[in-house]
Amino acid sequence: MTDRAPNGSGRSPAVERRYRATRRAVLAGSALALGGASGCLGRAFRDDLPAATVSVQSTERVDDPEHDATVEVADRTARIEGRFAAPVDCVALDASVFTSSPDEGLAVVEIAAAETEAGCDGPAAVAYEGEIEFGFAVRDLTLTHHLRDDEDHVPVAHYERGD
Repeated sequence: MTDRAPNGSGRSPAVERRYRATRRAVLAGSALALGGASGCLGRAFRDDLPAATVSVQSTERVDDPEHDATVEVADRTARIEGRFAAPVDCVALDASVFTSSPDEGLAVVEIAAAETEAGCDGPAAVAYEGEIEFGFAVRDLTLTHHLRDDEDHVPVAHYERGD
C-alpha cells in the first residue's frame, strides 16, 4: 500500500503533504482501533499509559481562529505546541494518547477542548504546549484537535521518523 492516490501526481506539494498526513492519521487511527478490538492496542501500556500534559498559554478572541500545531520528537519524548480554534474563550484543554505496540512506534495524540462555563464569548484561539513521555521510540506521531461536542477531528501536525 502506498500513500499516493491514482491522481496524486496532479496535486500541489502542499496538498499532497496534507493528504498523506490525513491518510496516515486515518490509517493509524484505524490500526489502533482494530488493535484495540483484538486486544493488541496498548499491550505494553494497559497498566502504564504514556503521561501527557498540556497547558494553556493564552486565550485570545479572534474573528477567524485556525487550528495549527508543531510536534518535535526526541526518541521517547514528544513536545507539542499549537493553537486550538475554539468556539468560545472559556475552554479547558486535555490530551489523550493512543498508542500501538512498541515495535510499531505509532502514536496519536488528541487535544480536546471542553467549554468550562456558559455564556462565554467567541470564537477564540487557545495557545497551548505540552509534553508526552512514551515507553518506546516514537516512529510515527499524529496530533489532532477535537471539539468534544463535535465529531470532527482536525489533524494539525505529523511526525514521521526517517530511517
